[in-house]
Parts: sequence; structure tokens; C-alpha cells
Amino acid sequence: MRTNKLLIVGGVTVIILVVYFGTKNGYLSVRNAEISQPALSGNSVPSSPPSILGVGQKAPDFKLTTLDSKEFRLVDKKGKTVILFGMAGWCSTCIPEGRNLTKIKEEYSDKGVEIIGVAFTKGDNDNFLKEYKEVGGIDIPIALDTDNVAQKYNLTRLETTYIINKDGVITYKDEQITSYEDYKKELDKII
Repeated sequence: MRTNKLLIVGGVTVIILVVYFGTKNGYLSVRNAEISQPALSGNSVPSSPPSILGVGQKAPDFKLTTLDSKEFRLVDKKGKTVILFGMAGWCSTCIPEGRNLTKIKEEYSDKGVEIIGVAFTKGDNDNFLKEYKEVGGIDIPIALDTDNVAQKYNLTRLETTYIINKDGVITYKDEQITSYEDYKKELDKII
């Protein structure tokens, strides 16, 4: 009986360690997952890998269609602050950050802050995204990555966040869950 308990405890410990270290220090990484990319057309040639974007750099433009069929184009958001949230519809650990962003949207939308969630892994689809919003109680615009946003922004980890100021310059970047308080602190610096 005691041997069985030790085997169970040992097995559970191994599973926890594999999950923890397999997700890169507790955060889900998609470095080995396939990133979605639109099909190349005609004479299109894949662009070279982007340099890693960081604070102080100009944010690359992108154009996406959200789940509610609205166009979201970064160049059209000049004069506004934009939060770009790299996520996946199947990612349960993305739900808390989606909720944080919903609160930020409620508090900061009248201050010129816009949010876009970009689902960038190959397993994403409209149904996953709709369920993510419904089950999570999340109310932010979300779109499938149909414009190579993952490549342009070097999105390789779920829960990667960029804050882009009114001039289109990146003022904040992280690759982990961002708390509501951290969003507020960063937004209050630039608004």
C-alpha cells in the first residue's frame, strides 16, 4: 500500500516537472508549434526573418479582420495607443490576460486605447476564438493572423504583449502574462 502511494506521488511529481519545464519556466511557448501563415500568392517570396522588435522601435503595420468582421489596421490607429496581444483560442492560460485586457478596454477605451488579440498558431480557428471569448468572459477584438503578424512581430510565445504609442512606436513588450496593474502602469506612462 505504501509503495503504491509513493509511486503515485512520484509519478505526479514527474508529470508536474515535465509540464513546468516543457513550457519554458512555466509559460507556454509555441516555438515548436506551427505558426499560421497566409498562403503565398503568385510571385510572392517569403520575406527574411524579422529582427526581434523591442521598445523604441517602429511597430510594423498589419491589417486583420476581427471575429465581428471589422477591419483592424495599425496604420489607421495613428493617434491612438494600441495593445497587441499574441494568443491562441485553445490556450487556457491566455484567458486571465484576456480578462485583464477586457478590464483595460472598459477603463481606457475613452482615452484612445485600442486592443487586438491575434491568434497566431496553426490550430486556431473562429470556433476556438468564439469559445475563448464566451467561456473566458472576454470582450476584446480578436482576429486570426492572416497578415503574418506572428512573423512581423516575432511572436513565438503565447501571451506576448506589445504596447504601441500614438506615434506607432513600441513602448512596452513582454512574453508572459501581464497583470491588470502592469497594464495600467504602462498605459498611464504614455497617455
